[in-house]
Amino acid sequence: MQFDEALAYLLSLGHETLTIKLGLRNTETLLAALGNPERSYRSVQIAGTNGKGSTAAFLASICRVAGIHTGLFTSPHLISITERINLAGAPIIESQFARLTGEVKTVAEELVGRGELQTLPTFFEQVTAIALLAFARERVELAILETGLGGRLDSTTAAHASVVAITSIDMDHQEYLGHSLAEILLNRRRFDLTA
Repeated sequence: MQFDEALAYLLSLGHETLTIKLGLRNTETLLAALGNPERSYRSVQIAGTNGKGSTAAFLASICRVAGIHTGLFTSPHLISITERINLAGAPIIESQFARLTGEVKTVAEELVGRGELQTLPTFFEQVTAIALLAFARERVELAILETGLGGRLDSTTAAHASVVAITSIDMDHQEYLGHSLAEILLNRRRFDLTA
C-alpha cells in the first residue's frame, strides 16, 4: 500500500469527529489480532480538555533528553497525518505509515469477515492501532499517548497505560460526553460503560 492509498482508505472510514464510537471493544479486539503490540513497552496516557497535547509534547521532549527511546501519539494533525505518530522526535515516515496502515486494514477486514467485529474500526481506532504497532516495531521504551476524546472510553485507553495524567477538565464535547463536569468526567452520557 502506498501512502496516498493509506490516507484515502483511512479517510474513507469517515471524519473522526463524526464517526466517533466511544468504547474499547473494537480497539482491544484489533490490537489482540495484531499481537497486542501495546504490551511491548510502557505507556503514559494524557487526558483532559486543555493542555494535553502540550503536556504530551513536553514529556516526550524530556524523555528524549533523558535518553529514553520514546514514541508520541497526538491528534489532530496540522498538515500530514504522519505528524500524529512521532518516533524519537520525528514524524513517522510515509512509507512506514502506509505499510502499517495496510497491515491494520487487512486485520480489521479479517475481523469483520469472521464476525469478530460488526463493522470496521473507525478512523481514530485504526490510527491508534497503527501508532501502537509502530511503537512496537520501533522498540520504543515509552509511548506517550494523548487521549483523543472521552477519557476512559477513548481508543488510547486500550493501551492500558501504567501512568495516566489528567490536565484541566472543562465543558467540552458536550454532545458526546455530557452536560455537566460530573458527566464529562465519568463519560456516563449515552454510552454503554461495559464496552
